[in-house]
Amino acid sequence: MGAAPVIADDHAEAKPEMRDQTWYRVNLIKFHPGNGERIGEIIDMFDAADKAAGVDSPIIMHMNTGAWDMAVFFKMQHGIQQMGWRSTPEGDKWDAAFNEMVGGEDEARKIFAEFQSFVAAEENHIGHIHPDEDEEG
Repeated sequence: MGAAPVIADDHAEAKPEMRDQTWYRVNLIKFHPGNGERIGEIIDMFDAADKAAGVDSPIIMHMNTGAWDMAVFFKMQHGIQQMGWRSTPEGDKWDAAFNEMVGGEDEARKIFAEFQSFVAAEENHIGHIHPDEDEEG
């Protein structure tokens, strides 16, 4: 048996069409009891950094049922391909704004460590939303 001939038809391979989807990083958080006021203060600082950096704030949902106290939805501005990036321009702007707001990287690390000390459990997920007409999901 011989090899099948290759047929050249002088056209570029079609680029796959991306679905119209908006991707989110979803953090589910369970806090240790008794720290709600300080947790709220730190979240307010995070929100102020969002505004200072000019980036979208995450959607924060306070849970009334189930194992989690909070679900936080961070929009992935660059889509699912952002998963492979070390950092994003928006994240870099946010880090710079937060560091400046709290007095430097060391202070920022302390605040992140304090926030994490209130976290009893956390899960991270990826999800998406899409228009109703995209029924393949």
